[in-house]
Amino acid sequence: MEDETRKIKVSLTEDPPAGEGVRGSIQNFIMGLSVPEKVELAGKGNKEVREILSRDPNRMVARAVMSSPRLTDADVGFYAAAAQTNEEILRAIGENREYMSNSNILLALVSNPRTPAPVALRHLSRLKANELGIIGRNRSVSALVRQEAKRLLLRKR
Repeated sequence: MEDETRKIKVSLTEDPPAGEGVRGSIQNFIMGLSVPEKVELAGKGNKEVREILSRDPNRMVARAVMSSPRLTDADVGFYAAAAQTNEEILRAIGENREYMSNSNILLALVSNPRTPAPVALRHLSRLKANELGIIGRNRSVSALVRQEAKRLLLRKR
């Protein structure tokens, strides 16, 4: 018997939710694109496309995702909390004052194990005492960040 190839028509720029099978097809399609095509798609793509591209290892693609005009605070919060997010995206979130004024994004960024230690350390002092305690006990963050959180917690008490 012949294998039937199933073609799925999905918009990469509109926002209707896609099922899991479609999501896999979109991911396979995106992974086959060249870097310039991914950069272009990051600016025009919908939420799911940007989510897939946020995990791309290329720095240019990561920066394009963060400069997308369709990016929302909810998207940024998701990227800050996701362990698979590209470090460049986490660095860009940490550099943006508007995002760092949101306490949920701030805590998610500092708690993320992939966040570079200098970025996490820079924002650690802005956390509340109970949040510092959580970071100090969180084994998934780097030892340096944990140690600094414990030190800051002792100073705040």
